[in-house]
Amino acid sequence: MILVLTGAFIGYRGAISQANQDLARERDLAVASFAGRIAAADGVLRGIAGTWPPGSAGCGEWLEGGAPEGIVLIVECPGAPLPGVGPELRMRVASATDSLILAGASGMISVLRTLPASGRLLVARVAPPALPAGLLGWLVDAEHRSWPIGPANTATSPPEVSPDGAATTSMFAGTEMLAARGTLSSQAFMVVARPKAPIRTAAYLAATQRLAEVGALLGLSILAVVLGANYAVTRPLSRLRQAVAKWNAGAAPFEIPGSADMPDEIRDLAESFQAGAKALAEREQDLQAAIERAEILAAEVHHRVKNNLQIVSSLLALQAQRVTDSQARVEFEAARDRIGALATLHRHMYAHHDPEAIDLGAFIEELGVQLFAAIGDKPGRRIALDVTAPALRISSDQAVPLALIITEAVSAALKQGFPPGQGGRILINVSADDRRATLAIEDDGVVPRPDDQLRALLLRGLARQLGAELKREEAGLALDFPLRPPTPRPPQALNRPPPALRPKAPDPSPT
Repeated sequence: MILVLTGAFIGYRGAISQANQDLARERDLAVASFAGRIAAADGVLRGIAGTWPPGSAGCGEWLEGGAPEGIVLIVECPGAPLPGVGPELRMRVASATDSLILAGASGMISVLRTLPASGRLLVARVAPPALPAGLLGWLVDAEHRSWPIGPANTATSPPEVSPDGAATTSMFAGTEMLAARGTLSSQAFMVVARPKAPIRTAAYLAATQRLAEVGALLGLSILAVVLGANYAVTRPLSRLRQAVAKWNAGAAPFEIPGSADMPDEIRDLAESFQAGAKALAEREQDLQAAIERAEILAAEVHHRVKNNLQIVSSLLALQAQRVTDSQARVEFEAARDRIGALATLHRHMYAHHDPEAIDLGAFIEELGVQLFAAIGDKPGRRIALDVTAPALRISSDQAVPLALIITEAVSAALKQGFPPGQGGRILINVSADDRRATLAIEDDGVVPRPDDQLRALLLRGLARQLGAELKREEAGLALDFPLRPPTPRPPQALNRPPPALRPKAPDPSPT
């Protein structure tokens, strides 16, 4: 753009300079034409003066029809001086060694010479040549008197010009003019001028046209670049992007239509994407198969662990029946309840795909059924069990101590708070948000209750594992603990096995 603007400015200045040269050329042509007529008139006067017969009385206009174009010859009559020719001018003509050339009225040049024999004057009036259209001219004498040339010029005074004849710019009658001066003789000068506004307008239009041509070329070039880039780069990349988006959404395999028409570089890139997508799909299939096998094996392992825990719980129950010492039997039964609670928790946590999401309400109700069964009762017959708990996503290392705390609290309430024949209600409430959870267990059984040092020790240790401070009361407990983020799991679409391979829910029976 700098080069274009510089070129336009140089072109504009060149047009103005060319206008100055054109004016100088027109001035030189007009001066040469005028000077040629003057020289022709001087030659005619020399010829007449040399051949004029002595004693001839002829006068007036002579050789009017035979004179060169633009020249009128006049011979002074005896005793009748020419109008406008005074003694001073007559003396100058008589003393001149050559013809005297003077500027005159109406923009004409007068060439004067004296007849040798009679002393009468010979005068040739030379009219200026026709000037080109739009060119104004003036005739100026040595005393700076001026006369307009041509009928179209009515201004008597020319614009100011440089004495060296160079074209100059000056204001004339409120209009900016370009003027130049030429010498006809030592006593006569010619000034020509043109209005500068049309010259400047023509130069401006020429520069504007050049800018427009370059701008049109630049615009066409940009359009060609845009169209070429769209055809060779943008459209292929857009097709590649759409194919990647569809493949990423899983709607279709990675295929790019029209890849043969793409430029080599983009086609190589598309083929590289396609090869990578194929390798990634194969790798994903291998990983999916490995995840499915791992899920099946993990489900089988958890199923067997739960069964083994239930077998241990059953063995402890059988052993407790053979123990005669009542205190020892109580300890066996407590151990049985704890192991049974772990088995139930294990089944609830791994009955679903996500082992760290558990329905606490269903788990606590099932756990309550087991604990009620241990004392030969069931919920709602003599003692009501009210459970309020959400489905909670909790890490396994927090779910185990939480289950044992509920087991210890409910088991203690059933065995110590409700003697045989006395009914009541046990309330279990669990609330949670994204960061913390609260457990509250209370009942309306008898108080005070005997202090169980082992149970109290277990509850404090389990509460520390949860990161909570245990608040025990005579008929219940409460604790508030932070929820730890569970271990991240793969997306369900990747690690959930298909229905044909998904393991069935294990049988809750110990065997």
